[in-house]
Amino acid sequence: MKIKNLLKKLLFMIALCTPLLLSAQVDTRGTDFWLAFGNNGNNAAPTSVDLQIRVVADQATTGTIHFTELGTSIPFSIPAGGVFTHVLNNDQKTAVYSRDAGTSSKTARIQTNNPVTVFALNQLSLFTDATNVLPVQTLGTEYFQVQHVSNSVTWSGGYLMIAIEDNTQIVHGGTSITLNAGQVHYFRTMPDLTGTHIISDKPIAFFSVQTTMIHTPGADHLFQQLAPVNTWGRDFIVPVTLRGVERVRIVASQNGTNITQTGGTLITTTGGQTTLSNLNVGQWVELEITLANNGAFIQSNHPIAVCVFMVSNVHPGITNDFGQGDPAMAWIPPIEQTARQGLIAPFVPQGTTVINRHYATIVTPTATKDNTTMRIGTGEAQPLSGGVWNHNAASGMSFYNVELTNPTASYIFTNLAGLFIMGYGLATGSESYHYLAASAMRILDVAFYANNIHNQDLETNPFGVSGINFRAEVQGDISTSPNHIRWFIDGVEDVSLRDQLTWNRNLPNGTYLIVLEVLMDDNITVRQVEGTLTIAIPFIKVNPHVKKRLIEE
Repeated sequence: MKIKNLLKKLLFMIALCTPLLLSAQVDTRGTDFWLAFGNNGNNAAPTSVDLQIRVVADQATTGTIHFTELGTSIPFSIPAGGVFTHVLNNDQKTAVYSRDAGTSSKTARIQTNNPVTVFALNQLSLFTDATNVLPVQTLGTEYFQVQHVSNSVTWSGGYLMIAIEDNTQIVHGGTSITLNAGQVHYFRTMPDLTGTHIISDKPIAFFSVQTTMIHTPGADHLFQQLAPVNTWGRDFIVPVTLRGVERVRIVASQNGTNITQTGGTLITTTGGQTTLSNLNVGQWVELEITLANNGAFIQSNHPIAVCVFMVSNVHPGITNDFGQGDPAMAWIPPIEQTARQGLIAPFVPQGTTVINRHYATIVTPTATKDNTTMRIGTGEAQPLSGGVWNHNAASGMSFYNVELTNPTASYIFTNLAGLFIMGYGLATGSESYHYLAASAMRILDVAFYANNIHNQDLETNPFGVSGINFRAEVQGDISTSPNHIRWFIDGVEDVSLRDQLTWNRNLPNGTYLIVLEVLMDDNITVRQVEGTLTIAIPFIKVNPHVKKRLIEE
């Protein structure tokens, strides 16, 4: 009995305290998602495209896919380490595929009882791309469009905006619209829309959709959900797929944006800037990057958006062995958005596709890259194999391309020092897809850190020390008026900390709600963020393999 009670106490402390075990954090996993699909090819009919929704689960999960226009739902269940793929029928495709500009209810909502990652595929013969789908808790109210204009012929580009609450007011390109929950507005036009500013009074989901060429010939579909501005960062490592060469577009969110980069070549293209210095809001630049240069390291003095684009299959520099594929688009998270773990599964296109190879790119700090593990389904975690590390010395980061050969199981990649994951697929012909598979989605425009732990991650990262160093970070301009920064501990302001960006405190064991309030430069807007901090001393560190053995015994 004493041994059993001791074991219970030990396992409880493991669950509470150990930093060696994975903990929940704000990332691309979630339980509630909104999705819509945009026009593919040259105005392809919805019945001619292959649309898929792919749900990947680490633990046993149930859920539904609800089609707003139809008013019907599809239930599903996923075993631990499994994958659920829903191939939409003709009625469902018509109910989520926007071909004509304007407002409709052509959306789908995915809800689950446990956190999952969700992906979506829009495939037509030789025209394919895929995207991750962001959970509602990561959506925001400010976005910028990123796309890629064709370099020879003009293909239609545009974006989808989905409201998740009634009476959502949106301003885009100088036009105001109102959407209710479940409605989507599809904006289509011929010119390049990169840099278009979108703001709303309530969170929305925002998707970039387009068909383009990047080097003649070879057109393909582009499809990627974009992240809100409050999650943008200033430090980026952009990996390169095994094709060997890609393009990168960088969009500024603030005036006076200065960018530095190592590894890329600045490209002069219509609409883009010819210098990396002093960019204004919505202005953008384009780089070409290569695998031979180990990708690119990009830094900025203000938050920026970074998207990577696969090029057409005859583009100079494509590696012969991986010359398949065509344009595809993917969002690149900043280094500030690395997570401890990521979940992905390869797509299995059902239509007239030639895609037959699927890959993941794992990006992690070079110093701890060898601690990265891969687990397939419910199998044991293993070191990475089948690929090679590419080291980007300027960033201190490395990336690894690994082929995903099991189409029915989840792949779970883990590194406690942080990682993010990209997914892509190639074909023996002119077809490909590329997307962000997993990353954190922390709010970065106004945030605070306790011993370098982001405020949104504090609740699941208790401390084994009493001395805590606090640091506020604000990306925008803040007021210079007195009391523009205020700190609260358990609902009580500590007036001695007014206007302090940094402070430290010794805290006894317990749980504390820390709140930061920042007055912005208009002297009206107050941004408030919070985090729940726990001090637990003594702090027990237990090897997770020991925990597993104790449970089994």
